[in-house]
Amino acid sequence: MNWTKIVFIVIILAMVVLGIIFYRPVFSYLIASLVFAYILDPLVTSLEYRRVPRWLSVLMVYAVIAGVLALFTTRMVPMLINQGNNLMALFQYSDKPVSEQVLALPFVRSVFEFLQNIDKQVPSLGFSAKFVHLIETGNQLLGELPKLLVDNYQTILSMISFVITVPVFSFFMLKDKQALRKGMLSLVPNRFFELAVILQDKIDETVGRFLRAMLLEVIAVSIMTSVALTIAGVPYAVLIGITAGVANIIPYIGPWMGAALAVLTVLITGKPLSMMIYAALAMYLVQVLDNNFVYPVVVGKTIRMHPLIVLVTVLAGGWFGGIIWMLFSVPLVYIVYSLVRELYINLKQFRLI
Repeated sequence: MNWTKIVFIVIILAMVVLGIIFYRPVFSYLIASLVFAYILDPLVTSLEYRRVPRWLSVLMVYAVIAGVLALFTTRMVPMLINQGNNLMALFQYSDKPVSEQVLALPFVRSVFEFLQNIDKQVPSLGFSAKFVHLIETGNQLLGELPKLLVDNYQTILSMISFVITVPVFSFFMLKDKQALRKGMLSLVPNRFFELAVILQDKIDETVGRFLRAMLLEVIAVSIMTSVALTIAGVPYAVLIGITAGVANIIPYIGPWMGAALAVLTVLITGKPLSMMIYAALAMYLVQVLDNNFVYPVVVGKTIRMHPLIVLVTVLAGGWFGGIIWMLFSVPLVYIVYSLVRELYINLKQFRLI
């Protein structure tokens, strides 16, 4: 028994475990940076093929993204501020309690009157009183929002740090891509070198193609939703469209979330009942276009998972980490599945298993 070899392996494993524990707080940063780098890599590589230095290619892509974000911000922020002021104006300039102002909205008033009619038939139910209590509870939660923001300042600072740090990490991942690849391959024994190169290329291709397909679908659904709701006359159509596009990542549940947000917006802003129907029809039309045209063309066959596995994965993600994990549980599980599948196929081809 080679005790020197055993001790060396134990030391290496211990160092790996300690490294995982030490770097665990930044794992989310690294994963997000890797995803961002995978999405941008084709643009950077195409510029590099045109004899633009890779570091300059990355800077050029970043400059374009910064310009688009700046244009988007200058267009969207004033509009969102104006819409927010209009929404607050519904309740601000009145001596009545907020609950009474909400009850004055046409759709809410019709629901309240319907519940009152039920209470007249069965007084013990008390639906109308519970409805008013629900509105007052919502108002209290909104009133406590500033306090919640102050109490969770560390979380807010962490989010700001995340937004700033991820592009920096991604910059170095993109700029030094070949050096990082060579560094990882240098750790592989010679007998496994060819296998490692093949695996690295296939993993890059599979993961990158899938992530870019998901991003394109998010953009497509966001645009279609914004246009459809704008035509239907729904307020805050662009904001709802962006939210619905991101939520669409969650299979089965995401589209319902987007539709619920559109209908709820119509309800809160006091628009007529007919507009709720238009909003629901618009969201349904978007899903028809997405399921029959966008998803098959953009995502295509990059993901092959049984619907039951997808649904269980979404529910498990929600239970494990809330809405964020619901968003990314299916892509993450698919990526892990792809890695294991490629590893198994190539190990079989090289007769190592």
